[in-house]
Amino acid sequence: MEDLLARGVEAMQQANYQEAIKIYASPAAAGCEPRVDLLLAAAHEGAGDTSGAEHVLQQGHARWPSNNSIAVSLARHYLALGQTAKAGQALLHFQPVSGTSSRELQMAVVVFLADHELVPARETAKVAYERDPSLQTLLLLANALQLEGRYKEVIALLQRKRALYSESAAFLVTLAESEFDEKIFDGALLDLTRAVAIEPKLYQAHYLRANTLMNSNDVDGAITEYQEAIELAPSQPRTYFQLALALRAKQDEAGEESALEQALAISPQYAMAHSELGRMLLNQNRVPEAVEQLKTAIEQNPRSEQAYYLLSRAYDRLGETEKSRATAKLLARVRSANHGHEQAKGVEESDRTTGLSP
Repeated sequence: MEDLLARGVEAMQQANYQEAIKIYASPAAAGCEPRVDLLLAAAHEGAGDTSGAEHVLQQGHARWPSNNSIAVSLARHYLALGQTAKAGQALLHFQPVSGTSSRELQMAVVVFLADHELVPARETAKVAYERDPSLQTLLLLANALQLEGRYKEVIALLQRKRALYSESAAFLVTLAESEFDEKIFDGALLDLTRAVAIEPKLYQAHYLRANTLMNSNDVDGAITEYQEAIELAPSQPRTYFQLALALRAKQDEAGEESALEQALAISPQYAMAHSELGRMLLNQNRVPEAVEQLKTAIEQNPRSEQAYYLLSRAYDRLGETEKSRATAKLLARVRSANHGHEQAKGVEESDRTTGLSP
């Protein structure tokens, strides 16, 4: 078996993937060794046959559901295809053990975060950092804690490592995000200014710096930073949305509407942008247009209190009293449901950023 594994690896090192597939095909069919399935999947992937790789990994996962290496490989495959739920399901039996590599631990954290499995993400990130205390694992742990809303813990964790990683822009942005969430705006601005000095083209730094400036009542500075962030990453709809809010503060309706339309051109399902555009149209007495935008906002986010409130007002303006009352009743139910949960903070979709995108 060891000789067979080595021959297949040698073939792949020479980019002879079809030869590797031939070597591994029979033992994989016999189901005699998890490493054969992993290497056969890698050979298919190297040959550009992603469906073949997926089939092999699925078979291997069915045979050895508790094999971490196969589970992580299958999860990584699904995540690359944008199939987040399947990726999370592949890690259903994942448990860090002594033989689990640092790379597998980190990939598992990324999948758990993508699937909003925050507790296993945090616990796996802790193991990854304990075994390999690097900047990458430190920021993965920080991101997991941030998504649980444990900002004070993130600040304490990262402050202890500031001297070691003070020249890392990603480290400073991650720290600044939790400082921002804890309303430590002066500290966040200092860290973000340093991050931009280290890495001037870092989108996350400019975007978060703009958010921080907005909360510090520096609207002009925020607009400049949002525009810089858009230049660096023009396909990020949240930047246009936040720019729209900044332009609203400057009473620039034309600019705000343009920014919202740009956000929706990139992401037509962006509920908050539909809701804000509906508010604008309502104020401009373009009520039928406002109704359409607000209905779309509710379709995309049925928990949006603002959208229900504005839609009720819009129906009232149109003289459609029954629809207005019905929408107001729905608003009351949504508000009760939202604030009846301990995690009411998640009512609206998030426009936060993380210093490190796993």
